[in-house]
Amino acid sequence: MSSSIFDKETILDLTVNIVPLAILAFFILAFALVNPWGGGLSLERGLQFVLVAWVFVALAILTYAAAVKIEGPGEEVGP
Repeated sequence: MSSSIFDKETILDLTVNIVPLAILAFFILAFALVNPWGGGLSLERGLQFVLVAWVFVALAILTYAAAVKIEGPGEEVGP
């Protein structure tokens, strides 16, 4: 058994969480680099980043916890 948590099978199982993480990261970077509505830093723009960023962090923690649960304790059972 592999010593790494994120081996090939685990990553395939976690793709359902990794894809939304990539989408959220794209929008965080896109809205940080390009300001499509103009203006400076405002309360609305700050709230936008907070709402997207906390979902990103929560999903990242959930993905890591799922990887640990999928991998299991790592002990092999045998004679």
